[in-house]
Amino acid sequence: MEELNSALHKFNQMVVGPSRQICRNTIAFCMTQVMLPLLEKIGEIDPRFKCTCPMPNESYFPGMKTSCVNEFELTVILTNLLDDKRFEDMGVQDSSLGCHGHVVTKQVSHPLDDVLLTSGPSQNLLSAEKVRQVFAQLVNQASSILPVVGITLEVIYKDPCTVIKIFRGPDVFMFELVPAFMFQHEWPNSSVYWCEEPNDWITENDIKVLKDFGFYALALPSSTHPNDPSLFRISFNMAEKYLLRDVIQDNSLPSSVTHVFRKDCERILRMIRESDKDDFRPVCSYHIKTALLHECRRWPDPRAWTQDKLAERFLEVLRSLIVSLDKHDLQHFFVKDCNLFQFYAPEKLTGAAGRLKAIYQDIFSSPSNSIRLQC
Repeated sequence: MEELNSALHKFNQMVVGPSRQICRNTIAFCMTQVMLPLLEKIGEIDPRFKCTCPMPNESYFPGMKTSCVNEFELTVILTNLLDDKRFEDMGVQDSSLGCHGHVVTKQVSHPLDDVLLTSGPSQNLLSAEKVRQVFAQLVNQASSILPVVGITLEVIYKDPCTVIKIFRGPDVFMFELVPAFMFQHEWPNSSVYWCEEPNDWITENDIKVLKDFGFYALALPSSTHPNDPSLFRISFNMAEKYLLRDVIQDNSLPSSVTHVFRKDCERILRMIRESDKDDFRPVCSYHIKTALLHECRRWPDPRAWTQDKLAERFLEVLRSLIVSLDKHDLQHFFVKDCNLFQFYAPEKLTGAAGRLKAIYQDIFSSPSNSIRLQC
């Protein structure tokens, strides 16, 4: 285990760390030079679609997800489209709709005809599909008049994705923009009884903080009901980042464990996946994060996530992912009775489990010589 621990730390330092620094530099440049001015321009063109994104702290943009180097997903919060709203959690009624629901308008001060459903059982509900379409049109219009120097922009819309390609010399950066509504100080009904028993990892105060964060309703389609334009997808991005923070504040712990390394397991595994996507398919980065969150619940003591425990925790996260693939069942961390693997073909999940077992054995048996951990 000591050899594996050393190999993982070396890989983290030599490969993952530099990659993260490149991503941070790219994000800082693209956000300040392109994305924030673009969002402001969208609001000038159509005040209804005045929007923002979660403001950054010293290390990351809370609404930002990194798919791989130079590819990012940015949650864009629509702040002005609805004066008042509520979220109808459809997963409570139908488990196949877990993590999805309707954004219901309660009060508006401007026309919404172009973003409401006009027929069918969901008539007069806000349409996630139409919100995406109008937003994409505005992104295209705003990018065409945005004053940029030394940069070329290209907007690509292929439902459900609005992607901005930023060309700067030989470099190309891609940002997928996801319009969303924020529901602060609220929690979806299907998650209301989440974490009823606090522990060393999630305290009663943490639960209060997380529920105050609230959640996003993303204008993204449901994988199980792709033809229902009324459905918005729930995202707990803020809560996930809080739970997986590297620094914890607990005066009862020795200073050596106030810095934990939970997130390193995910970062290393995602980097391995990035270089070996065919073997991991259909596993995505969110599946890896979910497996990590479940392991954090199994190992709540921060002493289990110190530097010397990295190898043990890494293998357990990978093993947990393999077991979930074998069982065709990976439960959402926050949403009750929501299997993230429910819409994948069983043979694809079983095949991925077999390939990840081989990767596990390769890393475990000879970490210093494993092609996956080469620096």
